[in-house]
Amino acid sequence: MVNNKTMRELGEEYEAAASRVKERIAKKRGELRALNNSICSNEAYELKSELSVLYREYREAREIAEYLKSYYEPHTGRRELFDN
Repeated sequence: MVNNKTMRELGEEYEAAASRVKERIAKKRGELRALNNSICSNEAYELKSELSVLYREYREAREIAEYLKSYYEPHTGRRELFDN
């Protein structure tokens, strides 16, 4: 079965995915706060590492969502996904 979605619909899916990642970030930040200077620094390090990956996933999902949702809108110049 072929699912023909518009670019906007795909963008909205990425937006929903970004929201789910944001919820995971909030949960992990809560876990990190709950450690409250615990002597278990390995756990804090692991949480910070996970947060770093989640923040990157969130940013990328948001950028892709915006790119897809505005794909057919007129723009000036050449747009690139993940411009540096």
